[in-house]
Amino acid sequence: MSETDKYFYGQGKFELAEILSGGALGPYVWVGDVSELSGTMSQTAINHRESYSGKKAKVREFFTELGMDWSATLHKIDADNIAKFSLGTLTAQVAGTVTGEAFPTGLVAGDVIQLAKTNVSSLVLTDSVTPTPFTLVRGTHYEYDVFGDVELLTLPTTPAPTQPLKAAYSHGATRQAALLNGTRKNYAMRYKGVNLAENDAPVLLEIYKVSPGLLQTLAMITSGNQLAGAPVTFTSLLDTSKPANGALGQYGRYVEFS
Repeated sequence: MSETDKYFYGQGKFELAEILSGGALGPYVWVGDVSELSGTMSQTAINHRESYSGKKAKVREFFTELGMDWSATLHKIDADNIAKFSLGTLTAQVAGTVTGEAFPTGLVAGDVIQLAKTNVSSLVLTDSVTPTPFTLVRGTHYEYDVFGDVELLTLPTTPAPTQPLKAAYSHGATRQAALLNGTRKNYAMRYKGVNLAENDAPVLLEIYKVSPGLLQTLAMITSGNQLAGAPVTFTSLLDTSKPANGALGQYGRYVEFS
């Protein structure tokens, strides 16, 4: 080795841009903290061994089925990334209020009812008497949580509330990823990094077209002293919009800054 040899210790941002209809690229989006990003190149060898010398020596070898597969470990576990890597769809609930949400009839102490909304606050339960409904007391008759679950603790008997009970409450904004209900998308992949082993020299890796796999693990309960990570894989696809003999190639490029 000489002093001109270069070593690599990389850190940086991993970004994806959706490939839209017609081949245009959407904006690059940083997927958050990624602790591991690595690629594996592959090819299929086709061999022929001669049959005339008695040695069955290999006389031809050529390769087909070139490919690149990538793996990343995500640490930004949010609705955006879960939707992106679960064939999911992303929707949002705006903050608001609900009045007169009716519960099922025939409820007794110990029953748990789930409200239509989540991120719940300021819940008030009343019965169905008109024009002056009876108001139940939180902590005595019922309790609730931010997830929208309401537990009936006790129900008064004299007089007994007229069912159905009705809920009025506020709910905050939420974002949700529905799992496995969307369509598969392709992305352009970009790594903007620095090489710590060479005085933070900038490094750029671009893969023009990838098909992401599903999340391999989505750990919802963690232990020990490590944060949860979500591994995901990507398969490189040939970008036929670029010339096969062009300087950029049809799979991707690695750019070293002088």
